[in-house]
Amino acid sequence: MPFRPRDSKSKDPGLRLAGDSLTDQQVLDYLRTNPDFFQQHATAIAELSLSHESGNAVSLIEHQVAILRERNMTMRRRMNELLQAARSNDEIFAKTRSLNLALLEVNSWHELNEVLATHVLVDFEADFVCAHLAAAKLALALDHIQHHVEQLPCLHLQNGGEATCTVLRKDELQDLFPMSDHDETGSAVLLNLKVHEGTGVLCIGSRSPTRFAKNMDTLFVQYIADILAKVMNRLGA
Repeated sequence: MPFRPRDSKSKDPGLRLAGDSLTDQQVLDYLRTNPDFFQQHATAIAELSLSHESGNAVSLIEHQVAILRERNMTMRRRMNELLQAARSNDEIFAKTRSLNLALLEVNSWHELNEVLATHVLVDFEADFVCAHLAAAKLALALDHIQHHVEQLPCLHLQNGGEATCTVLRKDELQDLFPMSDHDETGSAVLLNLKVHEGTGVLCIGSRSPTRFAKNMDTLFVQYIADILAKVMNRLGA
């Protein structure tokens, strides 16, 4: 592939637009008339492939250049990964902040039910959400908040920690999200709710069995569960 000068601000009428192909001779003519091109674009040198006439042996300079070029590509790749992670975290933080502010305004169980539907299903693009409470001296049967007299329907799925990510069968999905229709498999994250009376768990689910993988970072959703439990304790007081 012929090298294409990147100086898009050049006023040389002999150069074509970036979308047009350049011949090798055109590139050579341009470089001859612009001998300081690589001084103005020093980073372009690291992207070139320059062999050294040394027979079958590889010169020390050529070897060093190859190492530097590889390190440069690795650093660029890592920087892009960090930037992508930062953008993703910023987006999740903004949605988490919006949800928590909405939770602070809740004054009834019905309002809490609507907040879960609006923010978790819409903003976080989950397919299902349901908070389960057991032995909490309540009588709730809302779309996204369910009360159980004796025990939670997901005790066998939790691993004892505060958060559990797991793949679910159709019958397990039906137990956790009884107000929705389900495919054969899915996945969910289960988060303990630190309620004052009884026990509780927040379940957020997906139709994709890989959406909530076991190695998923649960920092933000655990934070949401902690705030949700505080709201529930206030409503149940």
